[in-house]
Amino acid sequence: RDGVFYLTEELRSSTQEFNSAAKSLGHINTLVDRDQVIRRVPSFIKVKSSAYPHLSLEMVRLYRGEKEIGNLYPILSANTRRSSFFRNDGSIYVRIMPPEVIEKYFIPFEDVLEGRYPEGYFNKKIVLIGQTIVGAKNADLIPTPLGTQFGVIFQSSVLSSALSGHYIYRLKPSIISLGIITTGMITGPIFLSSGVIGGTFLFLSLSGLLIFFSLSLMRTSGIFLDAMPFLILFFSMYLCFLIYSLVNALKKLFQREATLKVIQDVEKELTDTLNPSEITGLSGDILFSGIEEEALIKQTPAFTMRTLLASLGIEAGAFIHLLPGKKYQVITHYGDILPEEIERFVDEYNRENTPVMIKNRADSDKAKSLLFLPVISLPTFKILGLFINKHPSLFSRTQSFSKDDIPIIQTLSLQAILAVQNARLNIALKETQMESIFRLSVAIEYRDRETGIHIHRVSEYAALIAKNIGLSSSEVELIRSAMPLHDIGKIAIPDHILLKPGKLTPEEREIIEQHPVIGARMLEGSNSLILKAAESIALHHHERYDGSGYPFHLKGTSIPIYGRIAAIADVFDAMTSKRVYKAPSEIEEALSLLRKEAGISFDPVMAKGFVESRDEILRIQEIYREG
Repeated sequence: RDGVFYLTEELRSSTQEFNSAAKSLGHINTLVDRDQVIRRVPSFIKVKSSAYPHLSLEMVRLYRGEKEIGNLYPILSANTRRSSFFRNDGSIYVRIMPPEVIEKYFIPFEDVLEGRYPEGYFNKKIVLIGQTIVGAKNADLIPTPLGTQFGVIFQSSVLSSALSGHYIYRLKPSIISLGIITTGMITGPIFLSSGVIGGTFLFLSLSGLLIFFSLSLMRTSGIFLDAMPFLILFFSMYLCFLIYSLVNALKKLFQREATLKVIQDVEKELTDTLNPSEITGLSGDILFSGIEEEALIKQTPAFTMRTLLASLGIEAGAFIHLLPGKKYQVITHYGDILPEEIERFVDEYNRENTPVMIKNRADSDKAKSLLFLPVISLPTFKILGLFINKHPSLFSRTQSFSKDDIPIIQTLSLQAILAVQNARLNIALKETQMESIFRLSVAIEYRDRETGIHIHRVSEYAALIAKNIGLSSSEVELIRSAMPLHDIGKIAIPDHILLKPGKLTPEEREIIEQHPVIGARMLEGSNSLILKAAESIALHHHERYDGSGYPFHLKGTSIPIYGRIAAIADVFDAMTSKRVYKAPSEIEEALSLLRKEAGISFDPVMAKGFVESRDEILRIQEIYREG
């Protein structure tokens, strides 16, 4: 291009007869836009040193009787670069006439040859002659915004635009840029808030509306709106939206998989609190791995809450049972949270009167973010979860609570509540079991004693010995609980032997020495930790360190530790208690006997430690005094 002139090296023209008869010449070339649609024509072309205007411009010059075309179109002037319809590149956008308008002027060449047209029809008119035969070999077809048209039809639109001055005007690039930016700002958030189906529908709808608007604007106002930049914008936004959706979907998928894994891990942790042998790793030997289980079950509510909060990345929390009359009961809690703070949060929740309360504000130095939600919600039963101060975790990357946190927290909280409730049931069952054991022990003791105080003292003595030799607090408590059943086998001994005030015959002694075996058989086969311990105590509490005891004449450390503990406690209380066949011994006399028998009848370490605990022994006797 040379300024407004489009350069070409060759020119195909009409026959020489037409050229010599023509009053003037003009070109009929067209320009193709990026979408392969023809909307404009070059105003001038130059072939070597000769310049030619477009045929329509030359026709207008002739029609108006101007000698120079520059008088009509100032674009040829050196001082002017554009006019109202010329573009800077010298092209002209054509206002395409719709088919219904062209039909008013169209006349078949056959009718012209036959004279089938009104008289004077062509007077003072510009006539275009061209081929419009469908399927012709050399048919001149041009793709236009209104569909494919024959070349002569398109040139008639160019001529009509030139005569009327109704060209197609293209919007300024600055206006197009502003439109693109504005459209992007409006549609961008809509894309992001749509689903995949919604985004696809939005993309297709916007594209269709844009094309329809562009065609309507050109047809009604002669303004050409190039839809391509907007279509590229829509496609780019749609593509970005699809990539964003895919990334989010993959992110959620990976997060969901990670979440499920963490849920499984948390559920395993909570299950372990109900089956603590998985944690302790102890075997089921005479030391009873369940000792630690008992302690862990008691700690389950706090342990469960701590596990839940750690998994969710939350500092503090509580489970709260709402009661009638806006009262409440704290089931369990963990973290830096005081009762008065819980009361304040519950009052605020009741005032809000909403199922879920989320507060992400610095309410105090402690509560920077807060979530209150129902874990169990029934008409007559409601348990709430209170969670304070969230930190980024696998479940969420933010420090603020949101509605997205609710499902996972509710799911894990429900698991935790079940673990807490099961632990409470286990504790209640153990307490019921202990009460039954105690009442059974009292019934047995009443056969050969005036009161059942003996079982309290012997239990406390056994616990004191266990503590002195360094057993864990859980095992000390186990021995204290199992000791009352040490003489359960006596229930099978006849009264005339059990209550005989004088010396027993060998036959009677043989019968009474069977009570450890009878007692162990009564207790064997139980899954109860206490009954397992009681079985060992009942069977071995009459064994002696030197092997002189019964029923198996075991020696030294081959006697189970519980049996060695029970032997000292039972003998000491028997010596210091009143029986039907003897008066009680003084405590000093009994302690002296223990010192003497240490290493003979009794474990020397245990006996020594017990004897040295005189003050504690006196305290026990004071608490559980006969009568």
